[in-house]
Amino acid sequence: AWLLASPPKRSISRLLLWMGLLSVCLAAVHAQQHPVATTNYGKLRGVKVTLPNEILGPVEQYLGIPYALAPTGERRFQPPEPPMSWPGIRNATHFAPVCPQFLEDRFLLNDMLPVWFTANLDTIVSYVQEQSEDCLYLNIYVPTEDDIHDENGLKPVMVYIHGGSYVEGTGNMIDGSILASYGNVIVITVNYRVGVGLGFSTGDQAAKGNYGLLDQIQALRWIKENIHAFKGDPKRVTIFGSGAGASCVSLLCLSHYSEDLFQKAIIQSGTALSSWAVNYQPAKYTRSLAEKVGCNMLDTIDLVECLQKKSYKELIEQYVTPAKYHIAFGPVIDGDVIPDDPQILMEQGEFLNYDIMLGVNQGEGFKFVDGIVDSEDGVSANDFDFAVSDFVDHLYGYPEGKDTLRETIKFMYTDWADKENPETRRKTLVALFTDHQWVAPAVATADLHAQYGSPTYFYAFYHHCQSDMKPSWLVCCSVAHFV
Repeated sequence: AWLLASPPKRSISRLLLWMGLLSVCLAAVHAQQHPVATTNYGKLRGVKVTLPNEILGPVEQYLGIPYALAPTGERRFQPPEPPMSWPGIRNATHFAPVCPQFLEDRFLLNDMLPVWFTANLDTIVSYVQEQSEDCLYLNIYVPTEDDIHDENGLKPVMVYIHGGSYVEGTGNMIDGSILASYGNVIVITVNYRVGVGLGFSTGDQAAKGNYGLLDQIQALRWIKENIHAFKGDPKRVTIFGSGAGASCVSLLCLSHYSEDLFQKAIIQSGTALSSWAVNYQPAKYTRSLAEKVGCNMLDTIDLVECLQKKSYKELIEQYVTPAKYHIAFGPVIDGDVIPDDPQILMEQGEFLNYDIMLGVNQGEGFKFVDGIVDSEDGVSANDFDFAVSDFVDHLYGYPEGKDTLRETIKFMYTDWADKENPETRRKTLVALFTDHQWVAPAVATADLHAQYGSPTYFYAFYHHCQSDMKPSWLVCCSVAHFV
């Protein structure tokens, strides 16, 4: 009987052994595919992603990581607060909701992007469908291969500040995997409050504003405190952004709140000196919003409390019209986060602690020309005169000398060798807006930074896009401002 019973017992033992080994192997595979990072707030489970390119190594993604408490209720229109810790292992394999932004009829996107780019709006909108005030999250992309440039086993970090005219956008749109793998850097994208949430300000202590910038600063604090969990170097952090994201980067370089949070900055197509970078009339636009939703109290504290009780959807659905070439809700000079006019701060050398790179793209002024004249067949002499006059009237408030300024601009932006050609007029008009809104502010910022001997780099990007989305006459594509 014993001989007959023994083989089955040995078989069962072997089966159990193999099952045990299999479970260990599966657990190891699961650990490789779902790495766990331990932050100061708790553990995060990410996902290891293989990229569709044989020369790029895999990347670990940790998505939807909270860096601040939800700015809801009484925390609306207030600086962000650090997040709460969590028990167990938090799943970080999916994006979190984006901050509230109004996309009905897509008029904001159309205002911001060239007409020929609207073919991509469906893709953009798909990223911002799930919205919530509980939106202060970041995403981390970690390369998995070692590099000889790693210092003490730690990798440099790049933090991307998305653009979107301060009224829309999300870091979720930017997949940092390829940059992380190719550059062997940790890439981080950030969601921050936009629109009313970013730039709401009563102009006094009731609501000082700059909440979007404070969100970015809080994200940088979180990164400094926790990036070691992802083998990142807190002493080698570069922030970068384009469009409104670039002006945010430029402003962060001027704020004492940013001290020791990053070391380098890349400012792409926009600076704190751009006409749309700072809102100089915050109380005016706040009053306009309050009137639209029935919160027109004289006392600003009562006004803020009233707006805090409104649903975020009601607030973002109100369109407050800004002055042309300016913004209704964005960064403000509050005497604290931004202590003074950016021009003054730069002249005082407030941003000398950072190495900076600035750059511009060819043809960036197209979106302004496209909105002023019917430019498909070029620009007529009358349309050219109107565009220049409109430009001067909206950007230069003083009446004295306007005629001289207007005629000087016309003279400087007329190609006298081909002055009767409508296509040439169109080209010079694009150059006018490109120079004023992007090139001149970038050059001035670079000059102010470099004159004190601080490391300063500048690039100009020229690339002829092979795309059916742009007009055939446009020399260059510059669609980076949304992202």
